[in-house]
Amino acid sequence: MDAIHFLTADDASELMGALKAEGYAVRLEENPSAEVRSRWLLHVEPFDDGVVAMVDVYGGWLPDEAY
Repeated sequence: MDAIHFLTADDASELMGALKAEGYAVRLEENPSAEVRSRWLLHVEPFDDGVVAMVDVYGGWLPDEAY
């Protein structure tokens, strides 16, 4: 798993900034799946426990979570 899900690109901006400040590589892209066309994916490298903790603070959801 290397992506955090968001409904809008704006929703991802705060977490993107926080992750970049911590030294993570991030890339935001529109989800190409027709079923979730309005969602955005924030890819993070490396994806570790620190990223999961930041999702709890800044928002977004992981693929195994309900939104």
